[in-house]
Amino acid sequence: APCPQWPYCRKRCSYCSFNTYVVPAADEAALRACLLREARTLLRLGRVHRWVHGVSSWGVLRPPCPPAASHPLPCSVTSVFFGGGTPSLASPGTVAAVLEAVAGAAHLPAGAEVTLEANPSSTSTSRLAGFRAAGVNRLSIGVQSLDDAELRMLGREHTAAEARKAVEAARGLFPGRTSIDLLFGLPRQSRDAWARQLEAALGLCDDHISLYQLTLERGTALAGQVRGGALPAPSQDVLADMYQTARSVLVAAGFRHYEVSNFARK
Repeated sequence: APCPQWPYCRKRCSYCSFNTYVVPAADEAALRACLLREARTLLRLGRVHRWVHGVSSWGVLRPPCPPAASHPLPCSVTSVFFGGGTPSLASPGTVAAVLEAVAGAAHLPAGAEVTLEANPSSTSTSRLAGFRAAGVNRLSIGVQSLDDAELRMLGREHTAAEARKAVEAARGLFPGRTSIDLLFGLPRQSRDAWARQLEAALGLCDDHISLYQLTLERGTALAGQVRGGALPAPSQDVLADMYQTARSVLVAAGFRHYEVSNFARK
């Protein structure tokens, strides 16, 4: 599964330690060329080839496809995940170009899952429609919180209202394929506040929720505030209760807990 990474953001969140960059203007043409080269290189190194009459996409002669193969191009890419950074800052044209490169190097079935991570602050309806036309068929929205005070503490660009609007727009364009991310274990966050936020998320989300316990990474602004005593961090017992509360609430609502942080309704 190729995972093209758009490394730029409009601002750095207070908890983020990822290898991302805030620049006045990204050179999208240069980054697009890098992403295309990276996609082709990783597929080649992973020995994922687009077979045509015994010749791979890299021009190397190979044995014919096995007779039992159900498709003339058996080396398929089943999913592509555009991460970041903030990949919703990329143009739909760049996303389309990466997908074309993947399809040129390997078999990319029409039903392959193509996910784009997005921030609510860069998800206008017209922009989302552009991503859908480019080949994206699933959206993962970094909501992180539905509480404005928490969003300000996290250094997020959006408000709770903007997050709701973005998710509603995404659900209209990607029905059954819109995921939201939420953080728990935030400074000053209580178990009751977390439970209320889960209930609000259930009224908003579509078919998938990812829940991540906040990690206070060394060197981040938020970690400095907590370690300096300006903000209190929840105890380990409270964190465990928050996780179990989330699991109970989501499973009762029909979600399947299929991975540590991930819950799917279907």
